[in-house]
Amino acid sequence: MAPLSDATLASGRLLERTITPAAGRLTRSMDTIDVPHKTIKRITCMGSGFVGGPTSAVIAYKTDIEVTVVDINPDRISAWKSNSLPIYEPGLYEIVRAVRDGVSTGQQHDSYDPHTASDSAAPVRRANLFFSTNVDQAIMDADLIFVCVNTPTKTHGIGKGSAADLDFVEAATRNIAKVATRDKIVVEKSTVPCRTAQSIREILAANAHPGVRFDVLSNPEFLAEGTAIRDLLTPDRIIIGSMPTAAGYRAAATLAEVYGQWVSRERIITMNLWSSELSKLAANAMLAQRISSVNALSAICEATGADVDEVSYACGLDSRIGPQMLKAGPGFGGSCFQKDIFNIVYLSESLHLYEIADYWRAVINMNEHQKQRFTKRIISCLYNNLAGKKLAVLGFAFKKDTSDTRESPAITLVSNFIAERARVAIYDPRVPEQQIWRELANSGSDPEMLKRNVSVCRTAYEACEAADAVVIATEWDEFSNKSPATTLAKIEERRPLAKLNANSYSRASVSPKGASQGAPGPLSSPDYDGAGAFQVPARKGTGIVIKDPSNGEIKTFSNQRPSSGSSLLQSPIGYPASLQSPPRQNLGPMSGHVDVRSDKSLVSPRRFSDHHLVDAGFAAVGGKVPSTGGRDDTFSSIEERLEAVEITAKEGLPSRLEWGRIANGMRRPMFVFDGRNILDHRKLEALGFRVEAIGKKGTVLSD
Repeated sequence: MAPLSDATLASGRLLERTITPAAGRLTRSMDTIDVPHKTIKRITCMGSGFVGGPTSAVIAYKTDIEVTVVDINPDRISAWKSNSLPIYEPGLYEIVRAVRDGVSTGQQHDSYDPHTASDSAAPVRRANLFFSTNVDQAIMDADLIFVCVNTPTKTHGIGKGSAADLDFVEAATRNIAKVATRDKIVVEKSTVPCRTAQSIREILAANAHPGVRFDVLSNPEFLAEGTAIRDLLTPDRIIIGSMPTAAGYRAAATLAEVYGQWVSRERIITMNLWSSELSKLAANAMLAQRISSVNALSAICEATGADVDEVSYACGLDSRIGPQMLKAGPGFGGSCFQKDIFNIVYLSESLHLYEIADYWRAVINMNEHQKQRFTKRIISCLYNNLAGKKLAVLGFAFKKDTSDTRESPAITLVSNFIAERARVAIYDPRVPEQQIWRELANSGSDPEMLKRNVSVCRTAYEACEAADAVVIATEWDEFSNKSPATTLAKIEERRPLAKLNANSYSRASVSPKGASQGAPGPLSSPDYDGAGAFQVPARKGTGIVIKDPSNGEIKTFSNQRPSSGSSLLQSPIGYPASLQSPPRQNLGPMSGHVDVRSDKSLVSPRRFSDHHLVDAGFAAVGGKVPSTGGRDDTFSSIEERLEAVEITAKEGLPSRLEWGRIANGMRRPMFVFDGRNILDHRKLEALGFRVEAIGKKGTVLSD
């Protein structure tokens, strides 16, 4: 055999790892649903939770379809109609405001009244997202119905603790059959066990009115909380499962047309119903498996002196593995991973595949072990005694950028600390206090001990005052003391969420309907310059003179809000003042996942505080902002730096913790347990902290 030439090797033809293209892996070809089909004018979404609410908002935003979200919980619907949405998700509030209330020309967003406004003030974008408790009317009006109801794990009977409870799915299905008097497409979007669609089809067929036909589709959601809006705007894939019949293909084509108004056709995949249902469970199970795998490695790292961040980074560079979901922590949480793995366990056992069930159950067992292992490490470092000691737990949500606390590792950690008779102070920037109390009460902790030993604080400083140790349970950005270069990463991360303007999300190129008068279209406000950008107002105060470290240029910013025709600074990621996400206020006694916002701040100009400018990397030569030393490598221009300021101010992102201030208020010796590996240990050790982190050796004490 002749030796291989350098040119052949260099070409990579023999070395590249091939991936079978979709055409070779999917039973259905891409053109299977290229068939005549109906066009959807009205959609009803049954369920207003973490799936139904954001999904409906984005569909309304990207199309001219009328979308109605219904729920039997009147408090939740009232919250969706208010400025205090029942869930927190970056970018959600801005989109809901635009499509729920409409956007008018020449008026403040809050003041537009369609019944009294003149023709010249008609909204550039009409409202096309509605919330209601009138479920029956919404069913009758809809062409297509999304079923997005809750499917919790059963707490009773056969399958208790592992099988999905489908009571809400069945109730919704029976209601659709009872009310509908014309043909409907019913889309199963809740996470359900494989072959649930068959049960839905049978219930609809058995209870349908004469002559009424139902087509059932599976359209699983693949949203990650904290990035749900970005996942909806730029999805990796849209999966549509249907029956392999002419009617099934027509129904799939109808739903594909809805998504096709902003998602490229190659990302819309059709398959059979059962493959579609199982794909959601399989995806979550495999993601959870990765987390449990790296958490298992973290124990080896701690014992050997390896660093789990370095190990996972090296593994992630392998193109066969990739970098995602390889971050060690105290265990995964959220509503999906554990529930979906339990679904697979129960399905496997039902099919007598016991070895398969044991394999997937091991993923959950490792997750629980990680929580207990972290707890034991904390107890060990604190001299095997937590009684009477104060532990500050920073973060209670299961991950950053969400208010969701379901299955959060923090619940287990706090419960363990209480059992050891520690005093626990909890702070989370987004989770309402009542929600924290409810989760702890449901965890089985003694109510009297909870009242006596637990406090929920308004600030991290309050939580850490006189504490013996700080435990990082959620990776909120404000807790980190690492390089501010991550602010630039946040710009890129949130850019798809912020470009709510004509240039970035205009539908003119894909849907002529969006350009028609009165239809949803480009946003407009007094701040909009007509060229695809919003003007960034100057900060309040005495004015400020800033030197741009990248080129030495001096720029002066006045303390006056610019007029609609001025050109202070064109920011490609700005929002109009009428669509700003107002700052979070102290939470009152409200139930559910509620993020209370101030009505007054909706129409107030932006305010950039000094610490926002400093954190973005400015070196001030005048005004009140102290020098930061430049940090020239963080941003390439002053415009980019102001984008960072805009993101911080717009989203109400708090400034980072002053760990020196925390150190001044803590008891000695000071411990920090970094459960998320978000801290620069050397900086903390310089302040006198002893730092312990998952997957890393702890602080080595000098003699």
